[in-house]
Amino acid sequence: MKQKIILGIVATILCVFSSLLIQTYSGQWYHQPLAKIQLVEIKDSQQQITAIGINGEKKGQQMQLVAPYQENEIESVHLVKGNQVFYQGKDVVEKKRDGFVFFMVSFLLLTLLFVGGKTGITTFISAVLNSGALFFTIWFYREHTSLSLLPITMIYMVFSVAITLFLIDGIQKNSLQKFLATLVTILTTFGICYMTMAMLHDKGLRFEDMGVLTRPYRPIYLASLLVGAIGASLDTVVTVIATLEEIETRNQHVTLKQLIQSGKTVGNDISGTMINVLICSYFSSAIPVILLYLFNGWTFSQTINMLLSLEAVRVLCGGFGILLSIPISLFFFSLGRRKLA
Repeated sequence: MKQKIILGIVATILCVFSSLLIQTYSGQWYHQPLAKIQLVEIKDSQQQITAIGINGEKKGQQMQLVAPYQENEIESVHLVKGNQVFYQGKDVVEKKRDGFVFFMVSFLLLTLLFVGGKTGITTFISAVLNSGALFFTIWFYREHTSLSLLPITMIYMVFSVAITLFLIDGIQKNSLQKFLATLVTILTTFGICYMTMAMLHDKGLRFEDMGVLTRPYRPIYLASLLVGAIGASLDTVVTVIATLEEIETRNQHVTLKQLIQSGKTVGNDISGTMINVLICSYFSSAIPVILLYLFNGWTFSQTINMLLSLEAVRVLCGGFGILLSIPISLFFFSLGRRKLA
């Protein structure tokens, strides 16, 4: 254990040192013009910048750049001496952050490695693959707008669940149970939400925030519900079944009835906290806009109705996924086992 702690400290120091080197010296390999700020002055809502070129034709030359200035930094960031920035002409485009990005990614990988070992590495790989698959799904829909996003998202759903489970556990009976239980939970949850919205004709849902879309908003919103249900359902299914597998491994004399009862207890314990996690995750992003509406004369009820109706349905869909995943995961767990003595 002591050796592992020492290795973790050394790896973290190397990670920090490498990040600083990348942030400081990687600029010469960029094709886009890059400069290091020497002085920043604020005049007439502008940041007037004196900088030294890092690469390209103006390497080593002093130059004058400008960037917009806003105190709240909504559309621009505050620049200080020592920042490296990409520029075009005399305008600053954005800050260079590759060293900080490297630190966050490498530190996450180190944490997964030291906490989860081999499982941590496979978890990192599955997260990268799932993210890539999601971006590919969005790109594919953009290139084939005649297709509906919903069936494309369903294909992504199957791929995402399969990659997450089979990459971590391998293809075996236990992972197949989790896979089937997760798919059934997601489809059941989504089916309930879809039919409810259809029967109520989307009454009470405010799609104004999606008004900038040039595509039909309803399939896109339904696809977002499906993606949200993946995380909620998958997490609960894996937690319940993995807990029962561990109990079964530790106690060879446990009966199936006792395992099912333990699974119900675990499900009841985690369902409340996980639903609260959903509420915090979905509603937290709306806090700045809620305050903006309230400070501009809107009543609280009008603001909530306008901004949170779509998020509320996402929370309900995820909540259904969490609650339904408990009996469904117990059902598939019991199917894979004979009655234990």
